[in-house]
Amino acid sequence: MYNFIFWLLYYIRCAFNIIYSYCNKRNGIIQKFTNNSNKIKINDHLYIVKLYGSYYQMGQQYGILMENILTKDLSNFISFIEKNQHYFMRNLPKKFRKGDIFQSILYYFGENKKNFNNDILEFIEGVSNTSNLKYRDLLYVNLFSDIVDNHCILLSKKINKKILHLRTLDFGLPVMVHTLFCFHPNNKIPYISLNFNHLFGLYTGLSKKGIFFGESYYDFKIGELSFQGMPFHHISHKILSEANNLKESEKILTQCQRKSNLQLLISDNNNSKIYLSCIDKLNVQQEGDMVFSVTPNEKENFDKNFHLLTDIDSVINKFIPRTKSGEMHTMVYYDNHVYISVTDNVLQSYNNSFYKFHINDLIT
Repeated sequence: MYNFIFWLLYYIRCAFNIIYSYCNKRNGIIQKFTNNSNKIKINDHLYIVKLYGSYYQMGQQYGILMENILTKDLSNFISFIEKNQHYFMRNLPKKFRKGDIFQSILYYFGENKKNFNNDILEFIEGVSNTSNLKYRDLLYVNLFSDIVDNHCILLSKKINKKILHLRTLDFGLPVMVHTLFCFHPNNKIPYISLNFNHLFGLYTGLSKKGIFFGESYYDFKIGELSFQGMPFHHISHKILSEANNLKESEKILTQCQRKSNLQLLISDNNNSKIYLSCIDKLNVQQEGDMVFSVTPNEKENFDKNFHLLTDIDSVINKFIPRTKSGEMHTMVYYDNHVYISVTDNVLQSYNNSFYKFHINDLIT
């Protein structure tokens, strides 16, 4: 019964937002200034959390600061996975199917642990240590994304001689609280990551050096499909925390044991590239002052509204709502400012208010 009710309400909300977008004249941009607090509530569905130290120490800090929200959303997310596991199990190769979805995820973890980014595993341990949440439960939700696909729009484009980066995330999941993680790791480059509060992999992010990262599942087979390798959301942490420019980002990407079948957008302050990435291939699909990835569902709206990519106001208030992508969140970076919108109980991010932050207020 939960499956039916959840998905019925989910598609009703999606349909409502599509209809609403036709009469949405302006999302609105709300200027925000962060204070010295390490935890800042922006609204009921978005928090900023600033973290410092080793990844284990940052995990400990995060567990303390976000314990109540983590406890609630982690429980709801695990319930969602359990009640829809008949669908998700189909995405796993037979080798990894072990009893139920949770046994399968743990088996996948055991088989693939050597390829993971240890920084992220240490962060999860730190969160578990101070939040009283089981390490195993945090693993379930953080590895869940490895067995499902997400689609989105990725875009980098020079507008008035400055690069604009845009990432929308479309992911059929329950509405939950987002965190803008502001990582300040010891002896590494500070960076931000936008994700659900209990998902610690990096799907959408930006570093102090101006490196922007976004990914999308690619609908056509690139090369060999593999579940053995470093998840993209672990590679992205490594890139943003270590790379000073696009050339160094590409070197890290080349040296990692990649997996899945993805398009990856990586940009710096001067250039942008979209890569086609799998275990045996890494090809530059696009490069230059304007690169983009858009799924077939959004292609028509994307092309129709492409002419609206003229300035930040037009991008946020016209292009994004008319393109109708951003089921979970949308992040834009332009002229040293980050613009963020997340989905709430009614409006999806492409129809919602955007919050504007100067990058120096987020990472120092």
